[in-house]
Amino acid sequence: MLNIHYLHHAAICVTDLERAKAFYSGVLGLTELPIRGIDSNRAWYQAGPCQVNLIVKDKADPSSPRHLALCVDSVRKARKALEEQGVKLTKTTQVSNINRFFFEDPDGNRLEIVCPIGQG
Repeated sequence: MLNIHYLHHAAICVTDLERAKAFYSGVLGLTELPIRGIDSNRAWYQAGPCQVNLIVKDKADPSSPRHLALCVDSVRKARKALEEQGVKLTKTTQVSNINRFFFEDPDGNRLEIVCPIGQG
């Protein structure tokens, strides 16, 4: 049996690296990481203990329920910050013990903001 400690990274396909970098660093506020040993047509970002890797592709992935969930300190503050950036958001809903909402990056990749209920 594997002894998995945590999710290290998730890769997202994007069609325009500079546009995606502006979104993931400028809108979401993720910190870009240096890349060594592979081509420069991609970008890596730190997201808490995990990473988000952007990989360039000719066409965007088809729409899907597949998504990344990013945990924040406050759903209300995250919602306000994204709305101020002009990001279109779904209604905040509760599921199990979290509040959450969804939105898309410029390539239509689905992202979710989550926060434990009672935390913010």
